[in-house]
Formats: sequence, C-alpha cells, structure tokens
Amino acid sequence: MKIGFIGIGAMGQPMLANVLKKGHNVVAYDVVEAALDGAIKLGAARAASSAAAARDSELVITILPSSSHVESAYLGSGGVLEGIGAGRLCIDMSTIDPSVSRRVAEAVSRRGARFIDAPVSGGVPRATDGTLAIMVGGDARDFEEARPVLAAMGSNIIHVGPVGSGEVAKLCNNLVAGVAAVAVSEAFRIAEGFGVDPKVLTDVISKSSGNTWVMEHMHPVPGLVGKAPSSRDYAPGFTTDLMAKDLGLVVNAARELRVPVVVAPAAQQALRLASSHGFGRKDFSSIYMFLRASSRESPV
Repeated sequence: MKIGFIGIGAMGQPMLANVLKKGHNVVAYDVVEAALDGAIKLGAARAASSAAAARDSELVITILPSSSHVESAYLGSGGVLEGIGAGRLCIDMSTIDPSVSRRVAEAVSRRGARFIDAPVSGGVPRATDGTLAIMVGGDARDFEEARPVLAAMGSNIIHVGPVGSGEVAKLCNNLVAGVAAVAVSEAFRIAEGFGVDPKVLTDVISKSSGNTWVMEHMHPVPGLVGKAPSSRDYAPGFTTDLMAKDLGLVVNAARELRVPVVVAPAAQQALRLASSHGFGRKDFSSIYMFLRASSRESPV
C-alpha cells in the first residue's frame, strides 16, 4: 500500500520506519525540514505538503504534537482535505482533544473520505520495536481496514468505540500514568530524605499494594531499572511537556463533563513546575530529579 505519513517527530520517525519495514511505500511530509530529511533517509519519498502526501497515497497517517497541529494539517491551507480522494481513509495517531477528533472527522466525511483516531501508548522504545498499544475510535469496518497497517506499528490494537473514543481511552491511561509517576517520585524522594535505601523500598512496594507499571518499567531513581529513562539520563520516552499537555487535555475534558478531578490538575502543576526548571524535554519520570534538589537549592 502507498501511505501518506505526516509528522516525522520523535514518535513518527520510528513508526514510519516500521511501516517501511513491512513493505509499504511511504510518501512523507513534515513542516520541519530536518525531520522530513530523516524520513527520506529511511526510504520514504518527499511530499511538498500535507495535501500532496494525501493526494499521492491510498491511506493517510498523521501523528502530530497537539490539537492545533492536527487541525492545521487537515483543515488548513495545503492540508489533507485539499488532497484526499473520495473513499480514502485517514488515521490520526496524535493525542489530542476528543472533540477535535470528531470535528476533523466530520470535515473529512464531508469530503467523502473517512477518519479514525488511533492514539498510541508506549513511548519511543515501543515505537521503535513496533509494540505500541493503539487505541482506535471509528467505524468498525474502517478499523478492520486499518488493522494491517496499525499492526506494523503496534502489538496491542484495541477498537474502543466511535470516533474520539480512542482519544478518551488514551487520556484516561495517561491520567493514571502521569499521576502515578508523580506519586512514585514523591514516595522515593521522601524515602531518600529519611535515609531509606531505594532498592529496599522498591522491593517492599513491588510486593505491596503500591506496585505500579511506572515503578516496574520507568523507575524514577537512576540505576534501579536498566531500561528505564532514569538510567539513561531521563532520555524520553515521553517528555514532561507532553505529559503535562495530556493532563491538561484530561482536565479540559472533565470540565466539559462537569466531572470533578483533583489529582490530575495537581500532577499537571507538578510537571509544569518541573518543566520550568529545565526538565521539559526530559522523560516525565524526571519529576523525581525536580523533587530531589538539595535543601540549599530546593525549588519547592
């Protein structure tokens, strides 16, 4: 299949690489020339715009940083809607506001094309090895059509419901992950302050009710989990800024529903503080290092 791939960032590049490895032809576009050059080196053809990528492909994949980027890529000048053919399928793999997914889907439908949202979880490591979790919102037939391409990038592909449902599932997942990362970091910072060995505390929590996926795979204390970002100078992974963005989407969604949320805004604020102190481009587990500052230089 010939695939238009729009968005060649930290996640997009390894995902594109895996699509190529499965034998698909890819025509790529990114507003950042260096990112696009990276896609060309992998074997993709160059498109001059999102519209051109859509025009020259049988299926379109987008993975972009925010709601505004997705709206621009689809609805703006030179966007996907200017080039998409009738009946073609668009797969947006960005993490954005569910209402934006629905709005873009409606615009795509008016052009006679189709749209599903398929945000991903697993960060750069799983994007690289093709084992992402992919949560899909859209028509069941469109989901089945997309499944073979999605399988090039992920190992757990779940149809959640209608358009926008994939985004809802992703935001709920990141609410738990983001809050857990802050909670685990706070726990180990307190333990450190009292002189408790983090290895011993890890052993205790791993056998107790506080055990979490975050602690097992993304332990915030360096050196305790070899593959964790903390053991690689907090190389993302998933950045602090992106997790703060996603928790902001959670808070906005809850506000629309008039659902009270307490821990999500607190975790978002902690991550924003960490970002303002230089951890924005680090993995979000680096919140531990923000909390770890000595009493002489503590930012809190």
